Amino acid sequence: MALSRGILVAACLLCGQAQSDASGPDTSRFRLVFDEKFHGLDLRGPAKPDGRWDTRFSFGGRSLPTNGELQLYVDRGYRGLGLNPFSLKDGKLTITARRAAPEVKGKIGGYDFTSGLLTTEHSFAQTYGYFEIRARMPAGKGLWPAFWLLPQSRQWPPEIDVFEVLGDRPDVLHMAIHSTDVHDVGFQAVVPDLSRDFHVFGVLWGPETIAWYFDGAEAARAPTPRDMHKPMYLLINLAVGGTWPGNPDSTTRFPAAFTVAYVRAYATPDTR
Repeated sequence: MALSRGILVAACLLCGQAQSDASGPDTSRFRLVFDEKFHGLDLRGPAKPDGRWDTRFSFGGRSLPTNGELQLYVDRGYRGLGLNPFSLKDGKLTITARRAAPEVKGKIGGYDFTSGLLTTEHSFAQTYGYFEIRARMPAGKGLWPAFWLLPQSRQWPPEIDVFEVLGDRPDVLHMAIHSTDVHDVGFQAVVPDLSRDFHVFGVLWGPETIAWYFDGAEAARAPTPRDMHKPMYLLINLAVGGTWPGNPDSTTRFPAAFTVAYVRAYATPDTR
């Protein structure tokens, strides 16, 4: 979910099966330091300054205009409008993107859609480690769910995209790094339709290499750039529209749901 979209310069195929020479990291060797099972949603706000999750970007924004996005990230308390993109059921979080009603659109800066963003900027960040999410994607032109990492220093880049999915191609997994040290490096994996079931996505970030995983299989690997040795925090969001995914069309169904079963982070021997 780049703040300024780069170009994919490499590709790989997973085709829904584990590569014979690759397996997921053995998390029994790691220490679990962040574990969100979504039995509740601890949002940070004026009444809860120590909440786990923020609902806007570090710069205070609720969208990324540089990407041409059409949604505003809201929460129940936003301007007293009662717009809530987050729901919980059976230990799962759903982030829902909706068309903004005409009477609401003028109160949210003219944005066509509302959706949700969660970040751990103020509650959790670390340097290196293994980061994992289990989720099911929405399908539809212009839908753009992502799980990514940004530096706590608020300097961009660097950025690690654990996954991005474009709703009109839910069978293609996108993974990337953005860096001042190297040109943006991106990977693609052809996978089962990610809107039909839950899958596990992970990234193992170390001082020498970064490796991406899909359902326990290594999907991509790249050297760690020189500017990626600083604490980074987690972001989960469902964007709508933009220069990369394109805008929704008549086939896109709203409300659109991005559902997350859990988010975990592990400390590895290199973590600091």
